[in-house]
Amino acid sequence: MPAQPQGNPRRVPGSSPPRAPSPSSPYADALGPRKNLVELPVGHTAEVKPSVTAGDFIGKYFAQDSLEFLRWAARYFRDDNVTLCVLLYMMGSQEVGGAVELRQAEIAAELDMNPAQVSRAQSKLKRLGLAYSPKKGTIQLQPAVTLRGGYRLIEKPVRGSAAKSVKVQVEQLSLLNELVLDPHVPEEFRGMALPGAKLPEPSSRTRKRKRTEKKPEA
Repeated sequence: MPAQPQGNPRRVPGSSPPRAPSPSSPYADALGPRKNLVELPVGHTAEVKPSVTAGDFIGKYFAQDSLEFLRWAARYFRDDNVTLCVLLYMMGSQEVGGAVELRQAEIAAELDMNPAQVSRAQSKLKRLGLAYSPKKGTIQLQPAVTLRGGYRLIEKPVRGSAAKSVKVQVEQLSLLNELVLDPHVPEEFRGMALPGAKLPEPSSRTRKRKRTEKKPEA
């Protein structure tokens, strides 16, 4: 299988402020101008809470876009437990924005597998458009089906002084917009990130099990 493009080795999706969508972006309408000012009647106050995609992972919020994806994965990989286990482990290990910063050997050790098994599983997920490698040692999961949202600290250059750490919110539509406009993202991954993309149907093949029936003793 030809090697997948690796993209900019210094860049991780969601590690920069969200780009404004260009008119050609499939998410231009969804990411259009947003109003940040809300007028309240005199004497009224409001409590502002972050969206569920801005919470922490364990014990708080986890932004799973579609529970249908979990049902699909169980059906599609019903005869491939290795790929299913690797997928679930990566989903549970993702950083804010969906990046999994674990090497194949680390995942293999945790799952008591051979690194070659993890490599084959990741290659299958890449062919399906569910993952890709933006840089060595990192797997980016498809935000259209699974995303850990929240805030990520990035270093922002400041004129005349040292870089400053600022929090950038990683949300699903902004990240999808960034990925579909990135020329280094593989076509399979970009296609699955576009509006209206469909997960492939599991094979209709059914496993035939041989059943031996004992004849009742006379």
